[in-house]
Parts: sequence; C-alpha cells; structure tokens
Amino acid sequence: MTTHTLTAALSPRTFSPLLAALALGTLLAPQRALAAPADMVGTWVNGNVTTNGITRINVTRTAAGAMSVQVFGRCHPNDCNWGQAPVLTYGLTVSDSNHFTASAVFNKGFANTVLVMNFSRGRLDVQALTQFTDGSGRQNYATRETFARYR
Repeated sequence: MTTHTLTAALSPRTFSPLLAALALGTLLAPQRALAAPADMVGTWVNGNVTTNGITRINVTRTAAGAMSVQVFGRCHPNDCNWGQAPVLTYGLTVSDSNHFTASAVFNKGFANTVLVMNFSRGRLDVQALTQFTDGSGRQNYATRETFARYR
C-alpha cells in the first residue's frame, strides 16, 4: 500500500487562504465522512511522551458515518481539551473512496489550528498548522508528530 502526505510550502500569505479554504470546506461539507477507514477511529497517544504539543487524539464516528476528532494538548497540571471538530476525509483521487487522510479545524480563540491526519501502517501521523489571531506577534508554526493507538 502506498500513502501520500499532504504537504505545502506555507508562508503568511499562503497560510491564511489555506486555513480559510479548509475551514470553509469543513463548514460546507456534508457531515458524512464517505469511506474513512474504521481503523482511524479510536484513541491515539503521542509517541513522544515529553511533547509540548498534542498529547492525545480521540477520533469518533457515528452510526450515520459522521466523524469528529477531540484533541488534548500539553498543559499543567492536566492536559487542555481543545474540544471537538468535524473531520473531512480524503482519497488519493476523485474516484477513490478509500480515505486515509483527514483534516479538522480548531478555533482556540487566540489561534486557529488545522490538523492534517494520515493513517498508515497502524499509526496516525499528524501535522498541526497553527496561525495566531490574537495580535500577539507570535509566529505561526507547524508541527508533525506520530501517534500510536491507545490499548
């Protein structure tokens, strides 16, 4: 099986339109995630136990097929709950109904984060693209981490 990862060169000028397009797609897309693999559903934990980023991801799917993701990030003394967001899934072509890539958009008040998740070989590879919207002057950033299924 061959997998492809969504990557793009992002600058401040290209990140905002990308974020807007993904957010708009999330709002306009049907709530049913067409053929996202059941293998993506479950609780995933970051392979890097000392991460300062995302620590845990819960992917759920309703009987009707709608998928959502709940994300937890490193905070002290307990991890922060980012809440839940709808999930969009993607195949390799317009006719591919076997979806192994997904995205979700989180508005955290001070920043927007787009998650791009790839399921491959029993793991979930996650790229998080964060854009600060609070005028703080902090730089937008991207992280990439690997998650294992929680057993």
